[in-house]
Amino acid sequence: MTGDDHPLLAGLSAEQREAVTTRASPLCLIAGAGSGKTRVLTRRIAWHADQGHIDPRRTLAVTFTRRAARELRSRLRQLGAAGAVKAGTFHSVALAQLRRHAADSDRRPPQILDNPAKLIAELHPSSDRRTRNDIIAEISWCRARLVTAGDYPAAAKAAGRRAPLGRYECFAGTFGDYQAAKRKRRVLDFDDVLARATEMMESLPQHAAAQRWLHRHLLVDEFQDINPLQFRLLKSWLGPDSTLLVVGDPDQAIYGWNGADPKLIDSVAEHFPGCAVMHMRTNFRSTPEVLTAAGRVLGRAPQPAVRPPGGDPTITVCDGAEEAEVLARLIRRRHRPGSRWRRQAVLARTNSQLEPLRQALLQRNIPVVTTGETGLLRRPEIAAVRESWTDNARLASCVADTRQWLQEASGDGGGASDDGHNAAFGIGNGPGSSGHTPATRADTPAARADVKAFIEAFLDFAEDHLSLDPDATAGAFLTSLRADDRALGRGDGVDLTTFHGAKGQEWPIVYLVGLEDGYVPIHHARTAEARAEERRLLHVAVTRAQQELHLLWCDQRHNGDKTFLKAPSPWVEAISEGFSGATGQADNVAAVGRAREMLRAKRDEQR
Repeated sequence: MTGDDHPLLAGLSAEQREAVTTRASPLCLIAGAGSGKTRVLTRRIAWHADQGHIDPRRTLAVTFTRRAARELRSRLRQLGAAGAVKAGTFHSVALAQLRRHAADSDRRPPQILDNPAKLIAELHPSSDRRTRNDIIAEISWCRARLVTAGDYPAAAKAAGRRAPLGRYECFAGTFGDYQAAKRKRRVLDFDDVLARATEMMESLPQHAAAQRWLHRHLLVDEFQDINPLQFRLLKSWLGPDSTLLVVGDPDQAIYGWNGADPKLIDSVAEHFPGCAVMHMRTNFRSTPEVLTAAGRVLGRAPQPAVRPPGGDPTITVCDGAEEAEVLARLIRRRHRPGSRWRRQAVLARTNSQLEPLRQALLQRNIPVVTTGETGLLRRPEIAAVRESWTDNARLASCVADTRQWLQEASGDGGGASDDGHNAAFGIGNGPGSSGHTPATRADTPAARADVKAFIEAFLDFAEDHLSLDPDATAGAFLTSLRADDRALGRGDGVDLTTFHGAKGQEWPIVYLVGLEDGYVPIHHARTAEARAEERRLLHVAVTRAQQELHLLWCDQRHNGDKTFLKAPSPWVEAISEGFSGATGQADNVAAVGRAREMLRAKRDEQR
């Protein structure tokens, strides 16, 4: 069946259908927020496999998070195409490539540096934790941008970056020492994994040919966030017979600070001659009012909406001391009896803004889930699973055994389940903790279901890893997972996360807090390029809302006995211009203008 009545084309819009069925390659698909990108990706793979255009066994989808890879494979499974298609992050694919080459060459598999911060601490014993983290982040930026220790001072100055140790030359020395220490210990960090995989593709013709044969059909998601190191690896994977689809949205490029190069998607035709470019603009996620606000952030016309009209976004201004109480009232007012708290999310520019709000909401008996609580490897039930595995055991056997136990343990009456394991995992008769809030216990049906969902998510990640490396050991999978330790499953609570952490997610009701100049845009975004990225970041945060969007800012903040007057983000002003007549919003909208005028006058006086 090939016509428009094909089941794989059912329910697609005209622009989605064209993106699914075109045989153009290379192809760049510019997919706006909420435009059904994952739906198109999975339908495209299934469609072209059904039509005989591609071999799903030789198809690789590269995503930026395991969460995205799991979602893609889950949808492919529903379409009957998941078993053969491989999906993973750049790091997981590259690590599988290195392990496969080591096995074929009868060599030792790559040894991964578990704790870079520990190595940095040895090089700089007097450094504190924050400094060590800053050093690691700056090294990662260098590796992403293909900057060597010798090149760093000039490259950092050109990019307007601040060296973690104060002086460019001082950091360059630490960077060089770190690289030398890894070589001496014969270990790789996760940036080395990408670099080594690229070097092998470029220097070993037989290995490169085998890799290109294995992964002939390549799809790359979130292409706007690719960095030069990943891009170099991607190009090395391409051969004369390869097909390529890259998907991204320049308006959602938010990782330049971390080494990504948003210019690559804008110049894609230069890098891939003959590349066709298609656009999907229609938004299926958000109401027209939310999209109007998002358009005003970017200073352009909004995306076309499919959802029916809803309510205007709201703006709330308050004193910093009252922020948590105001937020709690808004959340409680919109929580319907019997509904899930996780229908609502609170997003802030930085993690430091979220912690006091988290504590305040918990004190008011509002359950929350924060970004720091979603790492799979840190969860007690996952720790119990890991302890039941041995590093050298075959991953496939570990997954099969754990799935069998999970089925028995969660079955009616318990069957042959092990009460000791049930207690440890928190899904049987024994007490446990789902780890979200003090009020959530695993001895309730809902909490047991959440714990089971976490374990199943962990096992799904393991099966994704097996699709890339069928002979993997449990230890190899756990090592790979540390490169992207973000879980899917969540208990029931209001999500608290940063604008960056919200990427790829959506909620019916979203609150954006701390929308003050200095946070949005962040105070250290001094260059035009950095401020443009901050603008796109707010656009990403706004477009997470499906039905309701609520903006909060504080006209003053307090630190001890000092009070600081604050101005709203300039983009809050832009949003407010569109709904100044909204019911109950006139005073708050007027306060936006008054605050900025007052701050301007004060600064003029100081001059």
